Amino acid sequence: MSSDVSSQIQDPFVLMDPATLSEVLLEWLRVLERVLGVEEPASTGEGLRDEDEDRPREELWKSGSLEEQQQLESLCSSSGEPTEHVADEHPELPEKEQQGEGDSGTHESGEEAEKVVVEENTGEAENTCHGPTEPVRVEPPLPLPSDLLGDLTQLATLYLELSCFRRQVAEQGALEVGGFLRRYFFLLDTERVRHMCLLCHGDRPEVQRSFIEAMQELTRSSKVAEVIQKGDLLKSLRSLRELQPWSAPELLAHSHRLYDKHGEAAVRSFSQFYPTVTPADVRTMAQQAHFLAYLDNLVQSRAEEQRLSFLGSLLQPESLRQDWLELGLSHDAPQPSDTLTADGHPRWHSHNFSWGYGRLMSLLVRLPADLFSKQKMAETCRSHGYWTGYLYLCCELQRRTEAFSTVCRLDDMSLLDESQAVPQTVQEWKVLIQLSQQCGCDPAPTANGPPTANGTTHPSNETTGSVNGNAAPLVNGGAGERERQVTPENLTLRLAQTVGPDRALEILEECGLPLVLSPHSTLVCELLRVAEKRQR
Repeated sequence: MSSDVSSQIQDPFVLMDPATLSEVLLEWLRVLERVLGVEEPASTGEGLRDEDEDRPREELWKSGSLEEQQQLESLCSSSGEPTEHVADEHPELPEKEQQGEGDSGTHESGEEAEKVVVEENTGEAENTCHGPTEPVRVEPPLPLPSDLLGDLTQLATLYLELSCFRRQVAEQGALEVGGFLRRYFFLLDTERVRHMCLLCHGDRPEVQRSFIEAMQELTRSSKVAEVIQKGDLLKSLRSLRELQPWSAPELLAHSHRLYDKHGEAAVRSFSQFYPTVTPADVRTMAQQAHFLAYLDNLVQSRAEEQRLSFLGSLLQPESLRQDWLELGLSHDAPQPSDTLTADGHPRWHSHNFSWGYGRLMSLLVRLPADLFSKQKMAETCRSHGYWTGYLYLCCELQRRTEAFSTVCRLDDMSLLDESQAVPQTVQEWKVLIQLSQQCGCDPAPTANGPPTANGTTHPSNETTGSVNGNAAPLVNGGAGERERQVTPENLTLRLAQTVGPDRALEILEECGLPLVLSPHSTLVCELLRVAEKRQR
């Protein structure tokens, strides 16, 4: 039968038509279930000749008769729970298990039988033999010729891959992907199955768990597994490095063992296994916080000039950018109440709070992206109070007025340069000066952190709720601090460096903000006039 199916799937009319290919593989699957499936007791002897009823599966296999293989359906029914995957050596076994009403078909205790009955009564028993509770079979129940095994491997792996998009298969009662993987793992190409799990079943962790469980069973007796079991992380990593060149499925199995044993300490070291072990692999095994630590280590392991392009190469699919940004904003980060006022505006100087994964998030927002992705990231940064990222995205989206308003509320002149938000036209300078005047009308925040009239607080240690988010100490009233404040006077001096002090003062008057400069600012303007004359 396998040779017939192999010939059929080489037919271009079959191979290029998913529906026809599915029908061929479903026909092959029914025979595979009868011959190599899990042995189950039959509820009836329908369709089975008397002289074949007590024949072991090996004899039917060796007979080579398709008719006899098909007659194994009553002995190898796939409608119940799996039993031990061995040849039927006990003719009396089906009679005993028929007391379980044939549907459960397991060597179960009274409690287990009662559980099955409850599941059936509540409608929650959905092909339980196909679920993750079915034992993984990593060895064939019968000796298979090598050429036949090769054909079966190709067909079984193809069936599993096609199950990714053939919903009609499940509706027809065929073996679903998780049950098929566990039942016929001994036939599958492990590398192709690993890619299938990541690309097609990323949202089904039970499929990934079944694959890892099978790989751990295959590698259970390896020397590396013994070293990992002893609990020495450094020796375990050394043993894994000695396995090079790595087999991805085998390395994944050992990586899961390491993570189960050492947690975050282990997952931080997995960057050395890239690209054999990818972020997608680690994402399926690790907790979110641990995955972020791995991803940050992986990106930082590259040279600084390569990090942006390297991070971009990891975004497959592109939607991962938003997912990873939201993870970074929700782990090891300041509390929203530390960075946002009650009405949703930036808290004064709250950009000074540190973010545990700030380096990673800074790269994520700077990656090339489409308009919709940038808008979504900007809104995400704003809602979490990640102001440096928000300012950069506002400038990218040409939402410069929003950027100016944010800079004024954060009250830090250095943000104009850091976020590339320096006004580019006279009109933009006017907008920025007017916004600074509006924000300056609110009472200044105090150093001890109580709310001011506009709801802002000083980000002192007492108001910091994040794990590592403490703002740099600021001293109100110092000369350096006054120069960093976003005020009309400081902005006028900054503008004077570009257009000259006289034109800057004219622009200030055009904004309706006559200003008496401080002695320091007056001196700066005089120096700028002298410099202009010398340049002429």
